[in-house]
This record gives sequence, structure tokens and C-alpha cells, in this order.
Amino acid sequence: MKSIYLDPSIPSACCEKAQPERRKITTQWWNKQINQYEVAVSRLTIEEIEALETEDKREAILSLIRDFPVLEVSPPVERLAKRYIEEKIIPPNAFNDALHLALAVINKKDVLLSWNFAHLVKPEVERKVNAYNLISGYPRIRITTPQKLTKEE
Repeated sequence: MKSIYLDPSIPSACCEKAQPERRKITTQWWNKQINQYEVAVSRLTIEEIEALETEDKREAILSLIRDFPVLEVSPPVERLAKRYIEEKIIPPNAFNDALHLALAVINKKDVLLSWNFAHLVKPEVERKVNAYNLISGYPRIRITTPQKLTKEE
């Protein structure tokens, strides 16, 4: 069974009214395909969701991920995130995105699932991450959206 790491954009999309198409795609994936994967979130994902101002939305999103294993940010995760920034794979102003990526890689997840097109879901980022991981002894990772993952499977 493939393993997936969810960044906050995935459970958040299930409750997102401003982007109905993204909500529809994510909800369909969640309802029909999530059980095909070993799913994990992180303390960082939870903290980012807990920072949402709207209590109803925050609680709805947290309830979606409540039963998943929670990965912790550790020194190896922090070191790898810093390397992704030093290697100019992730910009310096997006350290949490580098942490999400490092959490998935250090914990040997097959897929990082995200709607973050700014810093994560880009062919160039995936290529650079996997090139760096290959020469540094880390596993490959697929960085994609629920929509693309559904088409690939």
C-alpha cells in the first residue's frame, strides 16, 4: 500500500467554499480513494490548521485528520528542510513548505499530496528534490494533487 503525507491544503480544500472545483475534486478523492493509502499528517499540519481564525472551519478540518498518524518535526527533518532551501529548491520565505516536504521524505512517504502550486506542486521542484535526494541518500517522492494522483492511479 502506498503511503501519503497530507499538507494542510488537502483537508482544508474539503471545507473550502472559495474554490468549489478544488473542493469537489478533493472531496471525491477523500471519499473514494483515501482508503487505498496509508495516510499521515504532521504536527505542523495540525498547527497550521489550528491557526485558522474561523472556529467552525478549523474544527471541521481537524475532524477530518483526527485519526491519522501524526509525524513530528525532528532535527533530521529540520536539517533536510534547510538543505532544500540552501539548494534553492524551496524559497527561504517558505520554510514550512520545506518542512512539509522534509517530513514526507524523512518518513519515507511515497507521495506528498498538496494544492500548493506556489512552492511544492511543480515538475521542476519534484525533479530538483528527487535529484538532491538521490545524491544525498534520501528516497524519491512524488509531489502531486488529488486530481493528478487520481489520473495516475
